[in-house]
Amino acid sequence: MNFISSPLFVFLLLGAVATAAFMFEPSGLTGEWRELAKRYATERRPTSIAFPGEHVELGLLGLTEIDAALDDEGFWIVINGKQAGKVRACLLIPWDCVRFRQDKQDKQYFQLRGKEPINFMVSRELGNALQRRSERFALEDPL
Repeated sequence: MNFISSPLFVFLLLGAVATAAFMFEPSGLTGEWRELAKRYATERRPTSIAFPGEHVELGLLGLTEIDAALDDEGFWIVINGKQAGKVRACLLIPWDCVRFRQDKQDKQYFQLRGKEPINFMVSRELGNALQRRSERFALEDPL
């Protein structure tokens, strides 16, 4: 019976670890989101939200729900959903820190200025608006 209990214990332990890893939710924004929050966080809010409920792919958290606004100052990101109460929820990214890179299927790929360029993907509608605005400042310098 000892030879059965040992593998059974290992499988139960592996199952518990897999379940915990699947259910794990970070306590706050991590990696690229944290860097963006340090660099671009603001207490101000945009005057109006042009793109509510957008889904942005960035960093380890992958898909995150945001509200986005575009104005002459820059690209506003208002973080929604589970992460909203865990960090400063509003970021203002100046236009000279946003670069369009390429289209990928139904999304558009951009880079934001950080220690290292920060890659993110947005929907085509928001991407087209971001691309038009950021092209005014698109110097060919690397981010």
